[in-house]
Amino acid sequence: LLSQLMRSIDSIPSNIEEGFGRGYGKEYPQFLRIARGSARESRGRYYRLRHVLSADVVDTRIKKLDSIIAMITKTITTLESKQKDGIKTSIS
Repeated sequence: LLSQLMRSIDSIPSNIEEGFGRGYGKEYPQFLRIARGSARESRGRYYRLRHVLSADVVDTRIKKLDSIIAMITKTITTLESKQKDGIKTSIS
């Protein structure tokens, strides 16, 4: 379980970075969705590890992942809204 957890956690920033590197086209929100899925997977894995890790560690990390999921969701919504409205975005 721990090795799977590490892979799912590592997948979060990896997908954000890959999507960002491709620019602000339609691919970026898709990579963010994948990152969000990895964050949700990680949250579930922490829950399943609650018998191995302390309750404080599990609670803290689940709360952090909930915040990450919320940030990614907001970013997806914002990007898709701008794309729908035809607002051009660029990478600085």
